[in-house]
Amino acid sequence: MKLLLHPLPVRIFHWIMFFAVMYLVITGLYMNDPWGSLPYGLVRKTHNIAGIILMLNLFGQIYYYAVTGKYTEILFTPRDLPNLRSFFRYALFITENHPNYGRYNPGQKVLFTSWGLAVLLAGLAALPYFFPEYAPWLARPFGGLMGVRITFYTITMFFLATIPLHLFLVFTEEPAKLQAMFSGYVNKEPQLKEAGE
Repeated sequence: MKLLLHPLPVRIFHWIMFFAVMYLVITGLYMNDPWGSLPYGLVRKTHNIAGIILMLNLFGQIYYYAVTGKYTEILFTPRDLPNLRSFFRYALFITENHPNYGRYNPGQKVLFTSWGLAVLLAGLAALPYFFPEYAPWLARPFGGLMGVRITFYTITMFFLATIPLHLFLVFTEEPAKLQAMFSGYVNKEPQLKEAGE
């Protein structure tokens, strides 16, 4: 039996975010310390375009989840706090029983929520570059332009650290769910459904 796990809009948002973040990380590191002969101006321009695409994608996700009412599936809320203990016990292979968390486990929700906040922070930090005439005022909350650069670097390192964690959670949760990010469907019901849910 096929089960629709990720509707088309969710898959589109996911892959736009994936490619935009990867491009931003690579080009951002390149602009910080160019290691090749790529034209710096072109790299910077496409970096800015990828950043705009990422922000529009985030706003699209916010709109989609608000309209469908499914925001509780991806946002980490105080309701998820009691589930952290059982989640960590399962993710660290202390227990074999997979608790029923719904569509996403608490670890995934923490990542999704923190990624959204990181993208919003990066968007705010980018404003001095898009509006140079107001740069001193826009950069002030970050401690000036050097603070903006440190913010971007920190966000980059955050994504580089959490993407492997995301992959770990995907494979320990239910590997069949990975195929659903491509097709939308899993070929069998997830274990949480098989347990009588």
